[in-house]
Amino acid sequence: MASLRANVSDDRTDPEALLDAARALVPLVIATRDEANRKADVLPETIAAIKAAGLLRAFQPRRWGGMELDPRHVFAMQNVFAEHCLSTAWVFGVLSVQSFMLGRMDPLAQADVWGNDPDALVSSSFAPVGRVTLAEGGYRISGRFTFSSGSSHAQWAVVGGMVPPDEVRPAPEMRLFLVPMRDCRIDRVWDTFGLRATGSNDLVVEDAFVPAYRTYVPDSGLLPLPAASGLSALYRLPWLYVFASSISNLAVGAGRGALAAFTTLTRDRQGAFGAGASRDNPRFLSAIGRTRVEIDTIERQSRENFARLADHVARDQSLPLDEALLYRAELTGSLRRIAVLVDEMMLLTGGRGIQRDGPLTQLWLDMSAARAHAGNDPSAIHAQIAGEMLNA
Repeated sequence: MASLRANVSDDRTDPEALLDAARALVPLVIATRDEANRKADVLPETIAAIKAAGLLRAFQPRRWGGMELDPRHVFAMQNVFAEHCLSTAWVFGVLSVQSFMLGRMDPLAQADVWGNDPDALVSSSFAPVGRVTLAEGGYRISGRFTFSSGSSHAQWAVVGGMVPPDEVRPAPEMRLFLVPMRDCRIDRVWDTFGLRATGSNDLVVEDAFVPAYRTYVPDSGLLPLPAASGLSALYRLPWLYVFASSISNLAVGAGRGALAAFTTLTRDRQGAFGAGASRDNPRFLSAIGRTRVEIDTIERQSRENFARLADHVARDQSLPLDEALLYRAELTGSLRRIAVLVDEMMLLTGGRGIQRDGPLTQLWLDMSAARAHAGNDPSAIHAQIAGEMLNA
């Protein structure tokens, strides 16, 4: 299996040690999740503990004290959290993946973020809604940027905008703009039934100056970058696949959490009106078995796709577009595949399932919210795959 970094001997980058560090944080995640949902934000002490364990440096470049860790190991850590709190897993994923994006940007931009604080965090809102004007040495940007998960814990934000055309560039150009949080105002509008603790509030930016070196023109994000880009192997992976993984991969952990809760319930539950023990009910048994198979299938699929992408990076080979689209569709549809099974489990639990403290209630609400994200809707990619096939 192709690897994205050399083997190292210290525990700081040992995958099993990192998984153990994530598992050690689970009691804190469980103890704080109810309050986090009430406050609509993961608690600062939870983020501080994850940061202290070094886990938020997973995608950070080594030159700034990071690990440049293989994404397969990063998302395995995320799934440890997802088994117990989807909001914590979501925030861990999106705050981590910003370091991946920053690893593609100008080293001067990286120095601004991590030069004085190697633990600094970055949130984002990539939709190019910002109003951008040219300025000497850079740009000025204003706008309201929505759904910036984990923004209350970040010191910087990456927001999107369209640079207007000029005499050199006849068409508008999408850019990402790295803005210090002191130039942002967090508008706490996040009030949802699921993923409440992600704190996915709006960022309001008013006429902030961004030097040119703190901007980035993203490629399509579907194909690996060539070695000629000068980036290390990790940052040559398709950025959109890595980014989307931060909100889709957690389906594996969520599925495990749901399966554990439902299996426990099934083991002891007696059906109403003489229906007998749930453990003898074929519908319950089928739900357990199919969910177990689906979790394993999605996890192996993700790991194999990352291995394939890593191999292309290592060999500096191009990837056929149809293959890249297939990987994206498999990833983007994974959470909905698990969510359908959790829906079925909720129906099988009957009256117990509709209680707020039911064994699956919060996880079901969180998954229902997560599948509404465009990054977990594969329909557009399915249509693109069909177009490629019809035009072949």
